[in-house]
Amino acid sequence: MKIDILTLFPQMFEGFKSESIIKRAIESNKVKINTCNFRDFAKNKHKKVDDTPYGGGAGMVLMCQPIFDAVESLKTKNSKVILLSPSGKKYDQKKAYELSKEKHLILICGHYEGFDERIKTICDDEISIGDYVLTGGELPAMVLTDSVVRLLPNVIQEDSHINDSFNKNLLDYPTYTKPRSYKGMDVPYVLLSGDHKKINDWRKEKQLKLTKEKRPDLLKNKYVLVKEGIKRNTKKIIYDDIKDIKVVEIKNNNNLKYKVSKDDRLVAITIFNPMKITGYKLKGKSEDKLTKILIVKKEFIYKIAIKNIMKKINILSNRLNLALMNTDNNVVSDALKEAQMLKDMIRSVYLPLLSEEKINSVTKKIDYLVDCFVKMKTGV
Repeated sequence: MKIDILTLFPQMFEGFKSESIIKRAIESNKVKINTCNFRDFAKNKHKKVDDTPYGGGAGMVLMCQPIFDAVESLKTKNSKVILLSPSGKKYDQKKAYELSKEKHLILICGHYEGFDERIKTICDDEISIGDYVLTGGELPAMVLTDSVVRLLPNVIQEDSHINDSFNKNLLDYPTYTKPRSYKGMDVPYVLLSGDHKKINDWRKEKQLKLTKEKRPDLLKNKYVLVKEGIKRNTKKIIYDDIKDIKVVEIKNNNNLKYKVSKDDRLVAITIFNPMKITGYKLKGKSEDKLTKILIVKKEFIYKIAIKNIMKKINILSNRLNLALMNTDNNVVSDALKEAQMLKDMIRSVYLPLLSEEKINSVTKKIDYLVDCFVKMKTGV
């Protein structure tokens, strides 16, 4: 990979390029990192690269000509031009992996009050490293370069970045080294056990727990899949972040079920059962002998919860119709009790999953059915 950094302060990158992993990557020809002072491309007498903004305002704005010419002198058909700017998309690990596949990156570091807006027309992407303002784009360029270079083949061991924080939208698991005990704080026993399966399960469990506690935003609107397989009377629990899971309704002998698949591979064909707070538990057989799945996703849970409730209300409606034609008072009483039990169940089971407003709306449907039933039964 080749990285060209357009900056007014190339000296800032000397230490960055001459230390640690970046230095080794350059020396082993895994990456070439060059700095280009775009002031050298200014065509005016004083090598000026900025001017006052049209319309007035504080500060100075970087001019088009020096940056256009600098980019054109470096750009090839394999180049990806990136503008480092507070108005860009927020940078993350997924983007770092994406950029690590590129052959040539051209990074443009801003300074002063900002860029002439027309400079963006020669850029393929605009990136911000966070919601704060720096004096220039040099530090963001270093952040981006460091995060990308470490992902290049053979720069570091692959296992090191596969288990990085933010992979699969999870934080990294806790790590320990010698001594085993320090100031009363002991290394968790499981890490000393030598049982790699238990260690792996412990690490995945800690990843999910830490992410929920410290960065719940990473799990927001993501699928979290808990797989439990039975082997030799022990439960095997695996946590995976599922982004591309698909759920398709299927009908079999008039029974509504759901086909759950990922990457065109069958996960389960199952009926959904609601669980308090956590989401939906699925039971069913699959190709890899999966026995239970727990899926958490707000929009998905809402959709399935409403379907389940309406199905139960339709069943109640049919029973009230049957009771309407029955003269046995016990049948009538049982139907009314069932209506009340359904209301109580919806409120206790579905309230953690649906809004209070939606719960009130569906219980009013039940009240309406009961009122109609009573009026027709009594002739009032």
